[in-house]
Amino acid sequence: MKVRKKTHNLIVYFIVKNKRPDGRNIQPPDTRSEPHYKYIIMIADYQYTHTSYSGLSREDLNEYDCARCGAKHSTKYYSHYKRHVISLNIDALITILESEGDINTEELIDMAGGLFYDKLLDIFRVKCDSCNTTHAILPGDVVPYRQYSLLTMLAIVKVMHNRKHSIEKTAGHLGLSWQFMLALLNQWISFLHAMALVMRAVYKERIDEQAAEAREKIIGFVCGYRDSFPKNYQKEHKWIILMTHGQIHKGRKIALGMAANQ
Repeated sequence: MKVRKKTHNLIVYFIVKNKRPDGRNIQPPDTRSEPHYKYIIMIADYQYTHTSYSGLSREDLNEYDCARCGAKHSTKYYSHYKRHVISLNIDALITILESEGDINTEELIDMAGGLFYDKLLDIFRVKCDSCNTTHAILPGDVVPYRQYSLLTMLAIVKVMHNRKHSIEKTAGHLGLSWQFMLALLNQWISFLHAMALVMRAVYKERIDEQAAEAREKIIGFVCGYRDSFPKNYQKEHKWIILMTHGQIHKGRKIALGMAANQ
């Protein structure tokens, strides 16, 4: 009880006088290194994909600007963590993304090397020398808390719009559940308006079609500009395509930044 009372008195004196009972000043604790802020900060670097990310060296990590305090080139390597990324076979990916008509997924079943592959990445974390906050550096085609790469999810959405078979057969050909495919399609639809705004603002491309035709035009446009559209989308909306809005991890929301040279 005495310890609790003493602690309570210390808190009261700190709030009222910022002094200890013996007259000495009380210094607030240095919490800069603690996760006291309410956001997890991630920086998307569109110079890299999950296949070229291994080319990012620890020396390169000194070039990022802090997404929290804005300090220039203030980051240094801090740690890393393992992260899985699932992608379509590159031949299947190109076939789907560049297709202009119906997509026959049955032809993809026996593709050499398998249809999907799982890559384990070492994702770098950096710390700002100025404010001590940490940031994860993500390649541009990795969506936070999603297993599949961005281009793979775009390909699945395009298949949903241009499939030749029923949803059940298509899902069976790809080895995916139809529930997952429909959920991804519904999430894509929720992003359509924001994507149309980027098309108009950045590419001067307007959407005048009805809903169903507009959806197909947008997915075709995004796949056609797949190297630039995700970056421009994040610039305009401060968010990553197909990332769940309001994403919260362990009570903290995710804040997104971009590499300064982008």
